[in-house]
This record gives sequence, structure tokens and C-alpha cells, in this order.
Amino acid sequence: MALPYFTETRQGKVAFATVIALTLLNSGVSVAFSYVGRDFYSALSSKDPEQFNEMLLKFSAALTLGVPVSVFYRFQREKLSLEWREWMTARVLDLYFSNGVYYGVERGGVVDNPDQRIAEDVKSFTAFSLTLFITAVTSVIDLASFSAILYSIKPSLFLDIFAYALFGTVSTSYIGRRLGGLNFSQLKKEADFRYALVRVRENAEGIAFYEGEGTEGDEVGSRLGRVVENTGDVIRAQRDLEFFTTAYRYLIQVLPVSAVAPLYFAGAIPLGVVTQSTSAFNHILSDLSVVVNQFESLSQFSAGIGRLKEFLDEVQRQDGERDEGGILQLASATAPASKRASRPSMDRIDLDTDPSRLSSSTSPSSILNFSNVTVSTPDLQRTLVTSLDLSVPPLSHLLIVGNSGAGKSSLLRCIAGLWTSGHGTICRPPNGDCFFLPQKPYCPLGTLREQVLYPSFTNATDAEVLDILTQVDLSSLASRVGSGDAIAGLSATLDWSNTLSLGEQQRLSFARLLANRPRLAVLDEATSALDVTSERNMYEAVGKVPGITYVSVGHRPSLVEYHGVKLRLMGEGGWKVERRSEVEENGGEWEMNP
Repeated sequence: MALPYFTETRQGKVAFATVIALTLLNSGVSVAFSYVGRDFYSALSSKDPEQFNEMLLKFSAALTLGVPVSVFYRFQREKLSLEWREWMTARVLDLYFSNGVYYGVERGGVVDNPDQRIAEDVKSFTAFSLTLFITAVTSVIDLASFSAILYSIKPSLFLDIFAYALFGTVSTSYIGRRLGGLNFSQLKKEADFRYALVRVRENAEGIAFYEGEGTEGDEVGSRLGRVVENTGDVIRAQRDLEFFTTAYRYLIQVLPVSAVAPLYFAGAIPLGVVTQSTSAFNHILSDLSVVVNQFESLSQFSAGIGRLKEFLDEVQRQDGERDEGGILQLASATAPASKRASRPSMDRIDLDTDPSRLSSSTSPSSILNFSNVTVSTPDLQRTLVTSLDLSVPPLSHLLIVGNSGAGKSSLLRCIAGLWTSGHGTICRPPNGDCFFLPQKPYCPLGTLREQVLYPSFTNATDAEVLDILTQVDLSSLASRVGSGDAIAGLSATLDWSNTLSLGEQQRLSFARLLANRPRLAVLDEATSALDVTSERNMYEAVGKVPGITYVSVGHRPSLVEYHGVKLRLMGEGGWKVERRSEVEENGGEWEMNP
């Protein structure tokens, strides 16, 4: 996960080389201060004012040169961490939003809280892994530099420090072995707690209508309880670990002094050498004790990197599966092995959007074609449609009806390429010529103009946008949100999902359809919140789009008059096609339930 930024971008290579150079300089500063400090205390110990004043000047010179190096070293580390996070987050988002991967990840349910993994885990990964790497590089440099110093003072002390560091590392790893799993659970439980709070905020009105505050409060409180319980386990594990690590850190303050004290008492070394040995000992021990000193941070990092890798593996899996024929393949491998053997082969539904395979609007034959399409639920527990063969000519308009749960919305998801569990081929125009209207419209963040033009944001004048709003019975909306100024209202940015009623949101989605002017529109109960008159106005407005064919799902009898073909899903895989022309030729009436 770390290599791509530093191998694929010039910015990463330059920043990384700069950090390494500053790391070397910073280590050199540490070594230089070790010698300056030694001579400083030696002059103080020998009570030599002239040498003491000389060392003050050398210390000042070292300070003047060393401070900028240390400051820019820390600054460049933070800058590299920020730039790396920006690049990596952008790369993850590109993968996440490409090819419908975000939908597959959410539907698959393999990973939880993808928002936290993108926002928090990437940040933690880039920040701590860079710190860990720099710590390792610094440790190697320090180890080489200060080992020579310590070995020159007392070889046996140099050997003892390795044994002490090994003892500390093994002991810390054993005592704190539970922290990795606890920190992994902590990240998940914290994310679940935040998710519950976000759901309350997003569904505040529905909860208020149901007076469900008590139930919601209990659920949020339950998740908080799990957070607190796990946090308690974490801090108890940290407590047990700190009994050892605290004693370990305090002990090193006297160990090197105790080891060289006999030499000092015998007059073999000055006081400055004692302080230098202490400094060298601490540097080397710190270098050898990375696990001891960073164990809690390492355990948190390990949990974060595990969650991040799990997420990226799932993103890549979804992306790879969607690249097979341009769609996501959810085959019988989803089912338990014991059930797969007894089921008929379920490969995938191929979604063919090759324009060369479809007729243009000027020479109509078929704008939507189902060829031997069998649709299953993603868990393969139910077959919704079996062996559907249907050709929909342009401008004939298809209405899909059936009881709840018969598979109407599922079939629309197959047309969109979101569901592929089943087999057969669906032929339709490419994505740019298709437009889907769900029952509950999505209102993105942005201005009123952007709500109308979403998702393509085609070029349109203010007058054209206002005319589209008029066609969908929202002529007063721009003035309302613009305090009387319709032009200013187009630039207003509000929480549209909470500002507009569901009926207004559905009319706004029709405005998007008029703005994007597709060849094929797919409407999933898109007028369920509208009265019959508003519904008629919406379909009449859509019918004026040149060359458009629409497919609707709905239960209202009023919908049947706007469609020429009716596909009735009977349940248990059954289906029936009725054509208006054939019904009327036979003297029948074209209605929802003949």
C-alpha cells in the first residue's frame, strides 16, 4: 500500500529524498551535540573558565546550525505525510467511485464503515507508517553512530545493552499481546457508534413521527456501552503493559551511570564522558527498543492497517469483478457449498451497452432487449424472473407491474447493471443515454442549479433551468429559496433532502431527466408521492423529450395509460407480456388489472 506514491509520482520521490537527507542531517546534529555536551560538562567538572566559555561559544554555534535542521526535518515529515495522505485518499476514492465499486462494497456487506476507512484509516496509515519508517532509519543511523561512542568508553556496556533491549522487547510483546485485537475491535465499535448517531440525524423526522426516541436512544446507548466496555479492556491491558515499560524506562536512567561510575571514581574518565555515555546508552537503547517504546502505537497502527487492507482488498475485488464484461459478476460462489451443488448454474447477467448492438432512434427496432434473462436475489435464495425474452421498441414505453416482492425493482437494478446474479443478456443504450429515477430521489450537496443538472451538469442558461423547473411544477422554488430572486435562488445551497418534501424531490428528479434528455429513462415508482394530476404533468413533460423511451415500475392504475407494453411479474419466476395494440385490437380495455 505504501510503495505506489513513492514509485509513481515525482512529488513523492523528491519529498522522500528530502526527508531522508534531513534525517541524516538531524542524526548528525544529535551526534555533534553529544560531543559538545561532553566537552561542556568536562570543562565544568575541571573548573576551567576559559575552556567553559569556549564551549559556550561552540554550543551557541551548534545551536544556530542545528535548530533549523531539526525544525525543517519535522516540518518536511509532516508535509510529506499530508501530501501522501492526499494522494492516497484520492487514489482510493478513484477506485471506490469507479465502475460502481462503492455500490458493490455497500451491498456486499463484507466491510463495515467504508467512510471511516477512507477518512481515518488512510490518515493513520500515512502518518504513522512514515513515522515508523523514519524511526527505523534514524535508529539504524543512531545505532551506528552511538555504538562507536559507547564501545570506545566501555565495551562490556555496549554488549549489555543488546541483552537488555532484547529482554525488554520480548517481555513487552508477551505482556501486550492482547492490545492488537482490542484496538481492532475499538476502531469498529467507535465507527458503529458514530454510524448510529448519523442515522438518527439523517432520519430525525421519521423517528419523531414514530416517537421512537426511546428505541433509538437505547440502540445508541447500547453501542456506546460496547465502546466503553472495549475501551476499558484496552486501558486495563495498557495498565498491565505499563507496569513493565515504565520500570524499563526509569531503569535506563541509572544503568549506564552505574556501569561507568567506577571509572569516574578512579579518575580514568571525566564527568563529560559519564554524561556522554548516558546519552549514547539512551540513544542506542531507544534504537533497539522501538517495540517497547512504540508498542501501544504499533498495536493501534496494526489494527488500522488491517482494516484498511481489508477494505482495499474488497475494493479491488469488486473492481476486478466488474471489469469482467464491464459488470459485476455475483455468481453461485456467493452461496454455501452445500447449496451450490443442487442449484442450476448461475453465471451472470451480461449488460450489453455497445452502441453498435443497438438501433439508433432514427431507425427503431429495439431500444431495450431481454434475452433469456433469469434474475436471482444476490444470496441466490430466490429466483425472481425466469427466462425472460422481451424486446421494447423505441417510444413504446414499458410498464412493469406485479405484487410486492415479485422482483420489479430488482429487474430495474439489472437494467442498471447493479444486479447481475442470474444469467442472460440485457441490451440497452450506453450509460450516457440512460437515466434512472429511484422512488426516493438523491439530493447531492450543491446549489439548486446543480440539483437540476445532476449528474452530468450540462451547460444550461439560467432561463433554461428555470423553464425546466416550471415544466415540473416547481416554478416558485427558485424564488422561494432566493428570497424572491429566482436567479439568486438557483445558486442557493441548502440541505435539499430536508428542505423539500418527498413530492418536490420526485418532481426535481424529473427536472433532471428533462435536463439530461436521455434515450432511455427508467422510473422506479418515481411518482409515488405525487397526486394523479402531478403524475400526468410529469409524464407529459417526459413525453416531450425527443426520441425518449421510458420504463416504469408502479402499482397505480393511472400509470397504464402512459405505456404501450406491460410486463407483469407473476412471482416465483413467472411473467407475462401484454401489448396495448393487441389488447385494443381484440376489443379489450387497456388497464392495470385486466
